[in-house]
Amino acid sequence: MRASVSMAEKSLSHLRRRIAEIEGRPAATMERQESDPRPDPESDSEGREASPEPAFAAHPLLARNGGALLPFGIAHIDRRLGGGLARKALHEFRSPQTRDAGAVTGLALALLARLAAADRRPILWVMERSAIREAGLPYGAGLAAFGFDPGRLVIVRVRKPADALWVMEEALRCRGLAAALGEIRGEPHDLDLTSSRRLALRAHETGVMGVLLRQAGDAMPGAAATRWLVAPLPASVTDDFAAGIGRPAWRLTLERSRIGTSGTFDVEWDNDRRSFAPLKRIGPALPLSRPAPAFDRPAFPADAGAVVALRRAS
Repeated sequence: MRASVSMAEKSLSHLRRRIAEIEGRPAATMERQESDPRPDPESDSEGREASPEPAFAAHPLLARNGGALLPFGIAHIDRRLGGGLARKALHEFRSPQTRDAGAVTGLALALLARLAAADRRPILWVMERSAIREAGLPYGAGLAAFGFDPGRLVIVRVRKPADALWVMEEALRCRGLAAALGEIRGEPHDLDLTSSRRLALRAHETGVMGVLLRQAGDAMPGAAATRWLVAPLPASVTDDFAAGIGRPAWRLTLERSRIGTSGTFDVEWDNDRRSFAPLKRIGPALPLSRPAPAFDRPAFPADAGAVVALRRAS
């Protein structure tokens, strides 16, 4: 009998620790709440759980702003944003063409990799069917090589944009998540100003960062704190790599910001350091040699000569 009770206590203790890890609280806090129903110091006056953000504010990435902002780590970009991307907000990243879907996804993952380095909570990624058809599903080994731990990711696949927006809104209600990312294709009628406001409101209430990815989407009215146009760039020369095959690089256009700033920035991503840096040199779009000049005609056309004005025929 005592052995059964001991095993049950161990299982309960393990479950408490797991819940505490998901919610971003020390396991001791969970055990104290079970034994003492009084509000702990991390709760408000009504006994409700406080936002878990302060538990991660000591990390060097978030220490300067108390955990409220996620900086790029590039001074001139962070100044435009007032210190970085607000975590208690919705942010939109879009690509105008389907072929750039990988670029906009890569940028979002780079930002979430920086967030995951400072916040132990998992990240939810909801994808609708048409977006999966065009850009595919995340690949674990590729995420790890990019600097993002795939074990921190929860993927939800849905059929329609309306379902993706519903799942994302519910995820933004959950304080056990660090961020909720929704990937949607085009301009579905379900993605209107009202739905965008609902997402932004949920993110502001719980502190869970909202990231909206839009494949082949034009600019639309929305409640996102920032809206970015993302385009791929050839990589600079890195180590032994030739121009064009080094670190991932993007041209970021800040189209809209709540604080009224905008701008265009060329950046690259260091997978190992999990950091952005200004792109120093942009290689040619197609690093191919020019064709040899034709042997049977001059390389350039001859000058047309003087131009003579002629009378208009009647």
